[in-house]
Amino acid sequence: MDYPGVELKKLNNYVKKLGPLLNPVFGEQPAFFIDEGRFIPYRMATYGMEILVAKIIRILDEWTTWSRIGGRVTSSQGAFIFNTDVRMPDVAYTPPGTHRDLSNGSTWTYHGEPFVPTVVIEIDKLSGQGSQRSALDRKMRNEYFQHGVRLGWLIDPRPDCQRMYEYYLYNNGGVQCSDNTAWRDLSGGNNSGSSSEEEVDLECPYPTCIERFRYPGAITAHVEWHRVERVCQKYRANRM
Repeated sequence: MDYPGVELKKLNNYVKKLGPLLNPVFGEQPAFFIDEGRFIPYRMATYGMEILVAKIIRILDEWTTWSRIGGRVTSSQGAFIFNTDVRMPDVAYTPPGTHRDLSNGSTWTYHGEPFVPTVVIEIDKLSGQGSQRSALDRKMRNEYFQHGVRLGWLIDPRPDCQRMYEYYLYNNGGVQCSDNTAWRDLSGGNNSGSSSEEEVDLECPYPTCIERFRYPGAITAHVEWHRVERVCQKYRANRM
C-alpha cells in the first residue's frame, strides 16, 4: 500500500484511533509496518488460530510423504508472487516441480519470477461481528484461483463457530465452493484426537497407476491428487 506524504506513525495512530482500514479483498487492516518503502498490513492472528496452522502444516507435511507426491508446505511467512502482488496465505502447498524450478530470487526475495502454490488455506473469523467471509471469498476466487491455485480452504476454528469452506475447480474450470461447511477432523482420526492408522496393502484404483500404499490416509490423498489432475487436464483442454 502506498500513501504519499503519510508517515508510518501517523498511519498507525489513525487506525488505532478511528479503527482499521477496510480493504475489499483482504478485509480489516489494523496496523502497518514498512517494507521496501511501502506500507504492509500486519496479519493479525490469534493464539488459537496459530495452533490450527501448526496442526495443518504437520498433516500436509505427512500427506506429502504418504502420497509420495513430495512438494513443500509453508506457513503465512511463505509469500507467493502473483504478477506484481505478493500474497501470504496462512498455509500453502507448493508441488515439487514448481519448487525445483524456483530461482534464488523467487525463493529468497520478493523480486523473482511469479509462481503459484496449488493449495492455500486461510484461517479467520467467518461469521458474526468482524467476519472476513466475504473478503476471503473474493480473495479465493479473484486472487488465488485466477492465478493457478487448484484447492482452497477457509476455516473458522472458534469453538462456537467451527466452519470450513472448501473451494475447488469444477469440470468447466469455474471455481466452486462446497455446500458442506460442517466441521471435519482434519487429521482423519476419530473425535478423541487419535490419528494413527493400521497398516494395509492398497493399490491405486486408476488403471494406468501401479502405486501401492500401506495406509488408508496415503491412498486417499493419492486418489484425490488424480481427481484434481483430471479436472485440470479437462480445463486446459477446453481452453485450447
